[in-house]
Amino acid sequence: MMPSEHIDTRLLEELTEQSQDLASDALRITRGALLDFGQAVEDQAAQTDVFATYNDVTSPGGIATAATLAPVEAMHAAVLDHVLGRRPVPDDFLPVAKAAGPTLLTV
Repeated sequence: MMPSEHIDTRLLEELTEQSQDLASDALRITRGALLDFGQAVEDQAAQTDVFATYNDVTSPGGIATAATLAPVEAMHAAVLDHVLGRRPVPDDFLPVAKAAGPTLLTV
Protein backbone atom coordinates (compact mmCIF):
# COMPACT_ATOMS: atom_id res chain seq x y z
CA MET A 1 0.00 0.00 0.00
CA MET A 2 1.33 3.41 -0.95
CA PRO A 3 1.51 6.13 1.63
CA SER A 4 -1.12 8.80 1.04
CA GLU A 5 0.18 12.01 -0.39
CA HIS A 6 -1.05 15.43 0.53
CA ILE A 7 -1.81 17.53 -2.53
CA ASP A 8 -1.37 21.25 -2.11
CA THR A 9 -4.50 22.83 -3.58
CA ARG A 10 -3.67 26.45 -2.79
CA LEU A 11 -2.66 27.23 -6.37
CA LEU A 12 -5.84 25.65 -7.72
CA GLU A 13 -7.94 27.64 -5.24
CA GLU A 14 -6.17 30.88 -6.20
CA LEU A 15 -6.67 30.24 -9.92
CA THR A 16 -10.33 29.40 -9.34
CA GLU A 17 -10.82 32.66 -7.45
CA GLN A 18 -9.09 34.64 -10.22
CA SER A 19 -11.25 32.93 -12.82
CA GLN A 20 -14.42 33.82 -10.91
CA ASP A 21 -13.26 37.44 -10.61
CA LEU A 22 -12.63 37.60 -14.37
CA ALA A 23 -16.04 36.12 -15.11
CA SER A 24 -17.67 38.67 -12.81
CA ASP A 25 -15.75 41.52 -14.49
CA ALA A 26 -16.74 40.28 -17.95
CA LEU A 27 -20.40 40.13 -16.94
CA ARG A 28 -20.28 43.65 -15.51
CA ILE A 29 -18.57 45.02 -18.62
CA THR A 30 -21.02 43.24 -20.93
CA ARG A 31 -24.04 44.47 -18.95
CA GLY A 32 -22.70 48.03 -19.07
CA ALA A 33 -22.03 47.84 -22.80
CA LEU A 34 -25.55 46.56 -23.46
CA LEU A 35 -27.07 49.31 -21.34
CA ASP A 36 -24.96 51.93 -23.17
CA PHE A 37 -26.10 50.52 -26.51
CA GLY A 38 -29.75 50.48 -25.42
CA GLN A 39 -29.54 54.06 -24.19
CA ALA A 40 -27.99 55.19 -27.49
CA VAL A 41 -30.73 53.42 -29.48
CA GLU A 42 -33.50 55.02 -27.38
CA ASP A 43 -31.87 58.43 -27.74
CA GLN A 44 -31.61 58.02 -31.51
CA ALA A 45 -35.22 56.80 -31.71
CA ALA A 46 -36.47 59.86 -29.81
CA GLN A 47 -34.49 62.22 -32.04
CA THR A 48 -35.68 60.42 -35.16
CA ASP A 49 -39.30 60.81 -34.06
CA VAL A 50 -38.83 64.54 -33.42
CA PHE A 51 -37.09 65.00 -36.77
CA ALA A 52 -39.84 63.07 -38.56
CA THR A 53 -42.55 65.11 -36.84
CA TYR A 54 -41.18 68.37 -38.24
CA ASN A 55 -39.51 67.32 -41.48
CA ASP A 56 -40.24 64.07 -43.29
CA VAL A 57 -43.72 62.99 -42.28
CA THR A 58 -46.62 64.80 -43.91
CA SER A 59 -49.69 62.74 -43.00
CA PRO A 60 -51.55 63.78 -39.84
CA GLY A 61 -51.53 60.17 -38.57
CA GLY A 62 -47.79 59.84 -39.11
CA ILE A 63 -47.10 63.15 -37.39
CA ALA A 64 -49.28 62.15 -34.45
CA THR A 65 -47.54 58.78 -34.17
CA ALA A 66 -44.03 60.30 -34.26
CA ALA A 67 -45.03 63.04 -31.80
CA THR A 68 -46.49 60.42 -29.45
CA LEU A 69 -43.45 58.14 -29.60
CA ALA A 70 -40.73 60.80 -29.13
CA PRO A 71 -41.40 61.48 -25.41
CA VAL A 72 -41.74 57.76 -24.69
CA GLU A 73 -38.36 57.06 -26.28
CA ALA A 74 -36.86 60.00 -24.35
CA MET A 75 -38.20 58.53 -21.09
CA HIS A 76 -36.71 55.13 -21.97
CA ALA A 77 -33.35 56.82 -22.57
CA ALA A 78 -33.65 58.64 -19.22
CA VAL A 79 -34.38 55.40 -17.36
CA LEU A 80 -31.33 53.76 -18.93
CA ASP A 81 -29.25 56.82 -18.00
CA HIS A 82 -30.41 56.33 -14.40
CA VAL A 83 -29.46 52.64 -14.46
CA LEU A 84 -26.05 53.64 -15.82
CA GLY A 85 -25.58 56.16 -12.99
CA ARG A 86 -25.99 59.23 -15.19
CA ARG A 87 -28.33 62.19 -14.81
CA PRO A 88 -31.76 60.60 -15.40
CA VAL A 89 -33.57 63.60 -16.84
CA PRO A 90 -34.77 63.68 -20.44
CA ASP A 91 -33.88 66.74 -22.49
CA ASP A 92 -36.66 69.37 -22.58
CA PHE A 93 -35.98 69.99 -26.25
CA LEU A 94 -34.63 66.99 -28.08
CA PRO A 95 -31.92 67.67 -30.63
CA VAL A 96 -32.07 65.90 -33.97
CA ALA A 97 -28.34 65.49 -34.64
CA LYS A 98 -28.52 61.73 -34.04
CA ALA A 99 -31.77 61.17 -35.93
CA ALA A 100 -31.76 58.18 -38.26
CA GLY A 101 -32.10 59.14 -41.91
CA PRO A 102 -34.61 57.67 -44.34
CA THR A 103 -32.05 55.19 -45.71
CA LEU A 104 -31.78 53.57 -42.26
CA LEU A 105 -35.54 53.37 -41.91
CA THR A 106 -36.45 51.87 -45.28
CA VAL A 107 -35.67 48.54 -46.88
